[in-house]
Amino acid sequence: MSGQPPRTPETSTPRLDILLALHRTAQAVRADLVAILLGGGLLVSLPGYAARLLAPEGGYTADVATLVTTGRAVLAMLYLALVSWGVVARLTGRALPPRAFVHEGLRRAQPGLKVALLVGAAVVLGLTLRLFAVHGTTQGFLLQTLLLAAGLWALGALMPAVPAAVVERLGPVAALKRAAVLTAGNRDRTLILGLISGLAVAPSGVLLASLPAPHPLLQAGFELVVWGLAAILPAVVYTGLRTSEQAAS
Repeated sequence: MSGQPPRTPETSTPRLDILLALHRTAQAVRADLVAILLGGGLLVSLPGYAARLLAPEGGYTADVATLVTTGRAVLAMLYLALVSWGVVARLTGRALPPRAFVHEGLRRAQPGLKVALLVGAAVVLGLTLRLFAVHGTTQGFLLQTLLLAAGLWALGALMPAVPAAVVERLGPVAALKRAAVLTAGNRDRTLILGLISGLAVAPSGVLLASLPAPHPLLQAGFELVVWGLAAILPAVVYTGLRTSEQAAS
């Protein structure tokens, strides 16, 4: 007998380093800024700017507005998958020049796009269910609490689903399961990282919302920051958790 305590899943799972993940996120932004801006400009900022320019103050009919919003969402989710591929490539020792970053990311984005669309549909479902919450009632409070708890759990458990799908060529359900396996034992830390990223962009969002008529370029720039962070951080988390998994096996 060695006298060492038995290893449990909690003690055998390496803990995700939050500060290191934030540092690597900042490094990825600096190293691949040109590619991130190029892809984000084409898939996030330009469509958003064009949509607002063509119909200022939301001048679309309901049907056209739905179509435009859906199209922009699909392009933004394609951007998530694109950036996931390039960031993971850099963090695993294969840095890509901007053109290859965008080209390879687009070519390999399909699995990640499917996962992002599935997650987006779940978010829309949650927002739809929230409409049924009657304010000031016990049932409404319970429904909103349940939806909030489900959202926080999903953020902590499923954050690396898109990069997992892109890198490992997984279908949507398999990618969600893979993300849940990777984050086991670290979901509190992935949740903290997600909340930190949200708090980082919240002041800019509040400031933008307080403007009476923000310029479309400001709105497009803010969306690029939000989607860029939503793409880079999960890729960093995925790479860190996968590296720890391989080291432990």
